[in-house]
Amino acid sequence: MGTRGRGPSSGAGRRATRGVLFLFVGSLVLRMGVAWWAMPRVDGTPKHTQYREYIMAGTRLLERGRLLSSLITDDAAATPSSLLPPVYALVVAGVYGVSGVESATATWLLAVIGALAGAGAVVVVFLVGLRLGGIRAGWTAGVVTAVNPMLLGYTHFVWDTGLFTLGVVVTVWWSVWLGSGDGPRRWCHWLAFGVWLGLLALLNPALTIAYPLFVLWAASRACGWRVRPVTRIVLWVVAGWLIAIAPWTVRNYRQSGELVYVRGGLGLELWLGTCPEADTEGGAVYSKRFPLLSDRVQAHVAAVGEQAYIAECRDRALAAMRSDPLRYLKLVGVRALDYWLGTVYSHVSPGVSGWPRSRTRALGTAFASLELLSLAMALAIRRRLDDSVRWLLGIVFVFSWVYVATHVQVRFRAPVEPVMALVLALLVGHAAHRQPGSADESRASAGA
Repeated sequence: MGTRGRGPSSGAGRRATRGVLFLFVGSLVLRMGVAWWAMPRVDGTPKHTQYREYIMAGTRLLERGRLLSSLITDDAAATPSSLLPPVYALVVAGVYGVSGVESATATWLLAVIGALAGAGAVVVVFLVGLRLGGIRAGWTAGVVTAVNPMLLGYTHFVWDTGLFTLGVVVTVWWSVWLGSGDGPRRWCHWLAFGVWLGLLALLNPALTIAYPLFVLWAASRACGWRVRPVTRIVLWVVAGWLIAIAPWTVRNYRQSGELVYVRGGLGLELWLGTCPEADTEGGAVYSKRFPLLSDRVQAHVAAVGEQAYIAECRDRALAAMRSDPLRYLKLVGVRALDYWLGTVYSHVSPGVSGWPRSRTRALGTAFASLELLSLAMALAIRRRLDDSVRWLLGIVFVFSWVYVATHVQVRFRAPVEPVMALVLALLVGHAAHRQPGSADESRASAGA
């Protein structure tokens, strides 16, 4: 894996430092430029007219001190909500508290936070690539992540995409570090990793499905597949994770009477992916079924309440799946293709598309196809690859099933785009390392 080599030379260290600074500054400037170009404006003032859930949640959290429903537009609504995780809502509320609710300054500050997170993700990907595959892999992963249009296109959104993407790559880095064998890892390191996983879930719980891969891979690298040490590691990580999510879990239980893992919107997500329009009028799903885009649905949610509405959606989705399981399997297959080919924008109403220009959509699709090709190459030659590539592929594929099983938008791929860039970089490194003498030299220069 290249994690047990000799320390970096001073020259290699200086080159890595320059690379980090170059990638961070370049990525930040690029992201802010895209945000300036793509930012929606009303009468010349930056203002988001779509994806307003976090805007509403942050505003109400600031004004009323509680996380209230973001599906009910009535300003008088005081319905407690578990629809959104708390961390990004707190970020939005904090920015609005400092700069004013939906002011131009606040809107740009949130874009800056997204750009900083995106640039930070580029740096972390560079460092992980450097550690796993050498300097060539580090630069390839960093540059591919820096210019990825699927990441650039969401910098200006008032959403958790940028921070969550950073959180995913930090988790990859942390797992690599824990399993690197550079030194003994004590119980407190694994406990801290568990706390981090819990805090990341409070930002966005979607990666939780892949947590076992992060933990077991690091544990097996650190101490082999010995049952007792691995079991102790898993218990410490789970303990840290439970410590982090316990307060929010208790809060959700007290308000709903049900155990909810971080967010309670699964019923709505399932319904959006199984409603009658899902396979016949894909572009009409949101305009007809999403409360913030349909006056009819909005009136219904306001009448019955958010929790009752989501339960109703869950029951409808499960009924549709039971009545025609083959249709659901077909929808899952279509969503899988959309997710991996980057064609999902064609199944989303243009009114909620995150891509400001058709050329950008086409570029994003081409980029996605390139990454898909790299994944196919990795699968084709997987037996000759380092286990780190197989591990990264596992993360990407497992993560995708959260959305393949429910419903898909193109932005849902953004958090694992840097991981796919790492796969591509390690494939490039693998091809180069097959040349005589190149592998040892490259990995030694990485300063593993």
